[in-house]
Amino acid sequence: MNLKALYKLGYGLYVVCSRKGDRLNGQIANTVFQIASEPPTIAVSINKNNLTHDFIKESKVFTASVLSQDTPRVMLRRKR
Repeated sequence: MNLKALYKLGYGLYVVCSRKGDRLNGQIANTVFQIASEPPTIAVSINKNNLTHDFIKESKVFTASVLSQDTPRVMLRRKR
């Protein structure tokens, strides 16, 4: 984990992803925060009704990537 990035986590948009077996899933989230610096630990707020929640609950792992301010709006649209 990049500790400089950890210490600078703040409000923004993130892509949060997880896996369930060989299936991958991701979503846009706006709540990712540091909960400990040793060991470096982050938490993410995910709606329990989202598929990503199920994937995280089963695998107990997730990734979070910070989206830049110039992320194309098409990336932020909800897929139906």
